[in-house]
Amino acid sequence: MKFFAAAVSALTLAVFAPPALAQDAGDAARLEAAEATVDYVFPKGTYERMMRGTMEQMTGQMMDAMVDMPMRDIVGQMGVPKEDLDKLGKGTLREMMAILDPAFMERMQLTNGVIMNGMVDVMTTMEPAMREGLAEAYADRFSAAELNELTAFFATPTGGKYAANSMMIFMDPKMMAKMQESMPRIMEAMPALIGKAQEATAHLPKPRKPEDLSEAERKQLMDLAGAD
Repeated sequence: MKFFAAAVSALTLAVFAPPALAQDAGDAARLEAAEATVDYVFPKGTYERMMRGTMEQMTGQMMDAMVDMPMRDIVGQMGVPKEDLDKLGKGTLREMMAILDPAFMERMQLTNGVIMNGMVDVMTTMEPAMREGLAEAYADRFSAAELNELTAFFATPTGGKYAANSMMIFMDPKMMAKMQESMPRIMEAMPALIGKAQEATAHLPKPRKPEDLSEAERKQLMDLAGAD
């Protein structure tokens, strides 16, 4: 009986376990070729280059765009009825914070810098795993011969220039400027999208309130929250 159970377990693992990428010599060669390709398209230090330059600039631009939006537009994304929005003024977050906190923009810029520096450290530690995953993804989609062709192209001056910028080009200031231009349209679309989401979930039961819970459920909730 034990032998039968072990055999069933082994068969189940064989059927449902994901296939190992380097399970034979052909796959191993393909993965090795993919790693050579990734060395060109995602060289070490790519995350730091992205975070310290373009990403920091992009977040700064997004912050500027946000603080210059009328507060009524920001609140409108939260599903506030239009009749209530019409009662609000057209003041921007920047204008209001200039009164409430004159150091607001400097505070936000410093905060952004601290977060970016911290994220560089975090993303740098993640980079080896990301490179490994990217190599596996390339190996899934290209044969060893195709990968060798790509690597040969990337070894040329033009190919090397393309490969080195293939990730970074999506963070180019010109690309970021176009994305920033699109932000107002995205913000305008949000209320309608939120409305559609509310319609899609209207058939679901309403979230329960604490008073709707049984004593056992309240105790379980408190235990999960670590509260008295």
